[in-house]
Amino acid sequence: MHGSDEIKIPEVLDAAQLVRIESVHGGFLYQHLYTVGCLLLAEKANVDVVMVELDEDIELITEQERIYVQVKTRSKPIIPSEISGALERFDDLRKEHVEGRRKGEASFFFVANQPASVMLQNTIDNNELPPDVFFFCPQSTTKIFPALPPAWESLTDAAAWCIAQAEKLNFSLLSPDSLIWKLAGLVQLAATGSTADKQHSFHINDLPGLFEQLIVQLQDFPTPPAYYRPQKQEPSLTSDDRVRILCGLSGAGKTAWAAQAALHSTQLCAYYDTGDLPGPALASTLVRELAAKFSTSDRDGLRKILLPGASGYEALKTFDTSLEQQGITLLLVLDNAHRIPVENLRDVLNATKNISFVLLCQPHDNVRELEAITGLQRQTLLGWDIDTVAEAVDKLGGFATAQGYEQLRSYTGGLPLYVQSAAKIAVTEYAGNVDALCAELQQQENSAETAQEVILSRVYQGFDKLVQDSLALFSLADVGLSRDEVSKLLVDSLKLTTKGAAAIIKKMRSTGVVEVFGNQTLKVHDAIRALGLQHLEFMDPVSENNGLIALKDMLIVSLHQNRDTSRFALLTQIFIKLNDIMALIDLSGEELFYEMGINVDILASLERALTADKLEPVHKFWALDGIVFSEIREGQTEKLVQRFEAMEVLLAEHEFGYREQTAYAMKRILFSAGNGDAHEVERLVEQVSTKFPNADHERIFDYNHAIALWRLKKYKKVDLLCLKVIEGYYDLLGIRSQDVMGKNSDVLWTIINRPENVQEYLKHIADALDLYATNREAWGKPTPFARIHSMKFYNMAGAPDSMVRVGQDLADQFIDMKDFKGAREVMEQHVLPVVNKAGLVGKLVQVRSQYALILALGGHHEDANAEMRRLEPYVEGLSGEQRQEVEQQSNYIAQLSYNASKRAVIRSFGSVGRNEPCPCSSGLKYKKCHGA
Repeated sequence: MHGSDEIKIPEVLDAAQLVRIESVHGGFLYQHLYTVGCLLLAEKANVDVVMVELDEDIELITEQERIYVQVKTRSKPIIPSEISGALERFDDLRKEHVEGRRKGEASFFFVANQPASVMLQNTIDNNELPPDVFFFCPQSTTKIFPALPPAWESLTDAAAWCIAQAEKLNFSLLSPDSLIWKLAGLVQLAATGSTADKQHSFHINDLPGLFEQLIVQLQDFPTPPAYYRPQKQEPSLTSDDRVRILCGLSGAGKTAWAAQAALHSTQLCAYYDTGDLPGPALASTLVRELAAKFSTSDRDGLRKILLPGASGYEALKTFDTSLEQQGITLLLVLDNAHRIPVENLRDVLNATKNISFVLLCQPHDNVRELEAITGLQRQTLLGWDIDTVAEAVDKLGGFATAQGYEQLRSYTGGLPLYVQSAAKIAVTEYAGNVDALCAELQQQENSAETAQEVILSRVYQGFDKLVQDSLALFSLADVGLSRDEVSKLLVDSLKLTTKGAAAIIKKMRSTGVVEVFGNQTLKVHDAIRALGLQHLEFMDPVSENNGLIALKDMLIVSLHQNRDTSRFALLTQIFIKLNDIMALIDLSGEELFYEMGINVDILASLERALTADKLEPVHKFWALDGIVFSEIREGQTEKLVQRFEAMEVLLAEHEFGYREQTAYAMKRILFSAGNGDAHEVERLVEQVSTKFPNADHERIFDYNHAIALWRLKKYKKVDLLCLKVIEGYYDLLGIRSQDVMGKNSDVLWTIINRPENVQEYLKHIADALDLYATNREAWGKPTPFARIHSMKFYNMAGAPDSMVRVGQDLADQFIDMKDFKGAREVMEQHVLPVVNKAGLVGKLVQVRSQYALILALGGHHEDANAEMRRLEPYVEGLSGEQRQEVEQQSNYIAQLSYNASKRAVIRSFGSVGRNEPCPCSSGLKYKKCHGA
């Protein structure tokens, strides 16, 4: 390896052995590709036979001559001793021709990826080689023979040249790169002598048939996109199951998936679109197509398969037997298979044993019936993930925040056609701003129809009225519901009986637009939900309101049993839709609401309620308190003075109790500390500290007091207050600090006390430990274990936002200690999984760019650069400060990569002058190559 240590070497016992193995296989592949090149030139150069691995690596036979080729791949220039043995063998072969035992004039070629060494070049220049022996390398200026490809420096060059030649062949549906790699495999097979004739040879008369065979295998597959983007957890085209159903909405990318997978499949593949073909004609049509493609070399066999008077199923069975006799297994992709009646599909499946089927279907009653009859279970494509959505939008000229990309993925279900359609509309109608498009889509105010709306509206309108109404009400939930919950939703909103609801659930499932997860959790497909919500506009508002109330009640019950972030977000949205201001006020002051990373703006609802001036004074106070809490937390201080004045008026005019007075004081303390007003902080603390009704309130106040002191840089006082708070919570939980050491969250749950407010206590002790760690760090006395313990308690409290923040701080602390491995483990084991699982999209770019930097600091430069490339589509949607931070990290990663590359050059070759040739043998000066 020259000039760089960017490439990550796999972990092996013997690295040198790995290098040798790679070199050997690289040499063989270079030779096989050179043979492919000879095959591609053979017809034009009048070559009759191409032979591999007999007397020489490659032999080309024409009517007048025989060309022997020795292929050399080396890492250094070729020296005389490396060709001496071949020259002796050339003498023996020449003698065979001179004495008439072999026909034609012989010529001999060395084809090498490296130039001749100085000594060998002198031999060539002095004409000391026999006149029929030639040496060719990439640097050769002599025109090579028309039957021979040029010598290439690398496998990349070899593949590129072969692909360029393959593009000149008369076929369009098989991609050139697929052809050359399949030919390379056939060359390797011939080299082993494992072909039927064991002749190691390809005859010119067979080449059109060979190319035609390769073309025919895939000629009916639609051409996949020029740049195919895989979907999440894509299934393999091949499987141990003989029959598979892949079901998805129109636009889900099923056909593109099959076409792309077939290009790279080693199995014999065929494609047939059933279109509007009548079901009874399926068998006879298939057998004609398949027999013509795969039995053309055996005309008698073809006649036996297509006997006059034989039914389609009889002919298909005969063809299947023919495949078995030839030892062939065929994979057949049937597109639009849902249009074929189930009995006709079943008969075709039963008539074959050596044909595997992949049935591409859209949601339809036929699919459900086929599953019931055959016991098969459909697979689905899961759509693009957020990175792929971002990449596709960026390619089309759009941009978004991370939240915008996630909203687009959610709205479209990540289905490729719908993502691209929406992105194009964003570019043409919204100046590329996907966030703006998504905002209007959410409010159903977009003026340009998306492909999703055009295509799926026909699907939706095809359902009967009751199913349409039921799907619309079910679409109110953007999370999975149990069967009983769906039933209750329909019973309460549509006033159905339980039996009636059960029947409707069956009908909805039979449409295929309701997804089923694991333990019978049901959910309307994201791409259909948009249409369901549109349909609500045409329904009785009473039904929608009843549905929202039913959802609210069942979500509250379920959240008491399981703290599910997605359900909490849905409940919040329902409170907003129901205009339940009291519930929103309660939520606005709850730390755990913000901790869950829920991207729901309840503050706008509270602002509207305050403006309407219909709230009781105490409720008005708590609405202000919730807004102040949020603005202090987010650092939005512009309106805080005005809000505090409004709270002071309410406190002065009404006889509020301790809770209101203390809530105001704590937030005023934090605000004053942020402004550096130590005197005001001290005054407010003295005013409130004598009024604590119990220890719980005192601990909460002490924690907020400690935050204020930290902002005022009173580190010693913060230290003492934090320890007091932490010890208090340890007493409540019945453990000590040493009990937390070495234990994960699941073990800690088994040893702690569980008072009624245990979740709040866990959150508060985690907050105190985090502040303690931050304070000690500012004081110059870092304590990593405090942050580690804080993360454990945040995890137990279900506070992912804080857990990620503290994990990032912990990773930075490891970086300061030069423990890059420890920093990487924190990110990979704790931070990144929580961001993904909790859906903290707002933190996605920040966390992943930090992770990329840690990879680079640890020497994993290629991985770091790859991660930053994946983040490029997000950059335009970042704020100025965020973008600057990412750009600085990207520049730093590039600098680290450059420094590592430079050190590697110096280690390998010593110090190199800027104007000297680069030691990597590129031919460029060092300053324009590895010294750039």
